[in-house]
Amino acid sequence: MAERSDARGGGSRRRWKKPVDLTALTDDDHCALAAELYERWISGEKKSPLEVEFFGNATSHGKFFTAYVRKWLGVETEHKSIQSEYIDRLESLLRANGISPGAAGDLAEEYRLLAKARESALAALRIYNDPLSGFRTESFIVLMIIGWNSLLQAVLERDGVDYYDRDPAGRVIEINGRGKVKDTSALIDLALAGDRFRSVRANLDFFLGLRNVIAHRYLPALDTSIVGEAQAMLLNFESLLVAEFGEQAKLGDQLAVPLQLSGFRNSGSSEALKRAQSLLPVDVMNFLTAHREEVADDVLRSPEYSLQIFFVPVTANRERSADVVARFFRPGEVPDHLTEGLRELNVVTKPKRVPVASGDLLRPAEVVNLVAERLPYRFTMDTHTRCWRHYNVRPASGAAEPEATDPRFCRWDRLLNGYGYTRQWVDRLVDELSDPAIYEAIVGVPADHR
Repeated sequence: MAERSDARGGGSRRRWKKPVDLTALTDDDHCALAAELYERWISGEKKSPLEVEFFGNATSHGKFFTAYVRKWLGVETEHKSIQSEYIDRLESLLRANGISPGAAGDLAEEYRLLAKARESALAALRIYNDPLSGFRTESFIVLMIIGWNSLLQAVLERDGVDYYDRDPAGRVIEINGRGKVKDTSALIDLALAGDRFRSVRANLDFFLGLRNVIAHRYLPALDTSIVGEAQAMLLNFESLLVAEFGEQAKLGDQLAVPLQLSGFRNSGSSEALKRAQSLLPVDVMNFLTAHREEVADDVLRSPEYSLQIFFVPVTANRERSADVVARFFRPGEVPDHLTEGLRELNVVTKPKRVPVASGDLLRPAEVVNLVAERLPYRFTMDTHTRCWRHYNVRPASGAAEPEATDPRFCRWDRLLNGYGYTRQWVDRLVDELSDPAIYEAIVGVPADHR
């Protein structure tokens, strides 16, 4: 990733492999890189040459530098008068709503994308909160992914980051005369790099996978199964909107808390919800369970992955003043006298399966973590998938005979309806992939040191 070295002026700077792969950096790396860029700019160097040196970016003309330093150091490198800032805020409010200020000409592409992102998210909410809506969750997922895709493009467009697919010669690939944008997963890696976005990335990965599983299917039982993840997806979207484009871009002013029916009924309504959830197809239930089990525990508990909301009925202060009152608490601000009770509720409403007979086996996420700790090269869940396919240690998902594994490395668990991996598999991966040639042959990219 980066090594320490003596730099100009006698200080200690990192030696970066250039152009820097931003997707491989930790939060500390990003802060260190931003600090070095800022220091050199303060010393008199120009933004554009620094962008070319560190990122291979010759088209941003300082925009990426400004956004990157602002994001990771919270420091502005552009200074405007109070009047100019006021005018900018007003014009940004118009642009965020897809309106070009009178004398400004056509909207810049970033604002077209921003307006599209907001409209798509609002459409998703209108459908989701409509009690008569069919395909409620299915439509919400599709429209929110469109919204996220457009928002990420807007951020990258503003920062001058290339987000188009290119052919081996470096030319933008075109489809019907328009440049082909990278897929949403690639946009996420570009715009949401670093540890601070781990839970946000996991939430988006959940919905990208779920979208593919439920495509062209009508599953009303899904509505009650992913409320927490859906709420987190929306709030993450709003947070990024405000962080990147200011308060004038937020959706909150146009939203209201939807009225609830299920939260205050008797226990019979809970049983009805459970029966509805039991109607989900097996493959959808398997996906939901597998994804929630494979993410790290700290991500699973994060409100950016799944926001758990508890309704607390209380007695009204005055007779006839209210039938019921719902109090809302932000995560981390729940009063002490309610905390223990909510923990018990959480245990009841969101159980995790605990493997017993297969206690010696490792989950895929555990394999990835163990190998990544010992391997000098980048190792992810995608890398792991390529490896088990290459070494043919298990059949593909949905195979007629899932038990047809290499028992030295992998075994099928019928009760958990999934695969577990052995410690021997971890050792095999570390031994094999430590060879750069083997790594590149399997993964398809050079074995660069992290």
